[in-house]
Amino acid sequence: MAYLQSQQIVSLACQICKCPGFSQLGGTFLNMTLEDLWLHRDLKMNRVTEFIPVQANNFGPFTLPLNYLRTYDLFFEQNNLPYFLNPISTEEYDQEFKDPSIANYPYEFMTILVDETTAIAQNSAGQLFIYPQSSGAITLTHRYMVKQPDIASPETSAVIPWFPDQDYLIHATATRLMKITDDTRYERFIAEGEKMLRIHLIMEGDEQQVVKSVRLDPRRFHSNRTLKPTKITD
Repeated sequence: MAYLQSQQIVSLACQICKCPGFSQLGGTFLNMTLEDLWLHRDLKMNRVTEFIPVQANNFGPFTLPLNYLRTYDLFFEQNNLPYFLNPISTEEYDQEFKDPSIANYPYEFMTILVDETTAIAQNSAGQLFIYPQSSGAITLTHRYMVKQPDIASPETSAVIPWFPDQDYLIHATATRLMKITDDTRYERFIAEGEKMLRIHLIMEGDEQQVVKSVRLDPRRFHSNRTLKPTKITD
């Protein structure tokens, strides 16, 4: 079966809700459904990789791509050994001692994001900083989640949505329409939609099936508590 176009998904959702005159609103709700997926889920299909060259004695800033949403992980390799950087807040980064004499393997990073209008104007979502400044030239591997653009006029568009589970898109769009039309099936459709999405996520989505280990903050708990987790403590 070929993938459905956006206009077909909206039309089917309106038929389910028995409100064919709500196609424009249905298009808006299809975009909202897709936005919820990229904004709140770490879907593998929305994860991309970029490489950031870092010169010696450099904190940044490094420009974040326009489609950047959030960092999945950030690391570099030295002598075939990976070093992962831990995310910190702006306040924590500001408190770090940044004397030019301090240089080592970076072990923390911080991002500053801008609003959508500013991002489009400067063609960048914001900036990334590392700490401490690198003692030598390295290349950061930056895996991050991306924003997906809205579909223009989905109710008349032949564009195929990026999310492959068409049944869920129809169902979720119809659910949002039911809230407007006071459809008595609204609560049942919410529960059914959550079940449908959970199945997709477990099978091929945001790694819910992968075992996750709970660990202490490596910035404060490591084998030698008097030293930072850098090349000295390896």
